[in-house]
Amino acid sequence: MTDYQTNVTDLQKQFLTAIQKVGEVQAKLFEAVRDMPTTLESGQVTPVEMVEKSFDFVTQVLDTQRDMTLRLIGVAAGGTSTKTRTAKQAA
Repeated sequence: MTDYQTNVTDLQKQFLTAIQKVGEVQAKLFEAVRDMPTTLESGQVTPVEMVEKSFDFVTQVLDTQRDMTLRLIGVAAGGTSTKTRTAKQAA
């Protein structure tokens, strides 16, 4: 197996481990939501707000993974990083 294949396999294993940890955290979140009082005190986050914040976070994770992958592709191809290209396009 080439170094590239080994690195990709290692990254995939790390990603799957991270996803399992996310699943464990989500289970704890569900328990917390289930145990929430039926009436909310002033300033408490509602279950809907909690879900919205959770999905916003997941979106940020996916955006970060996309950016990282594009940056790795750029580096592997011998080009500049996505950040550098984005900064040049904005100028």
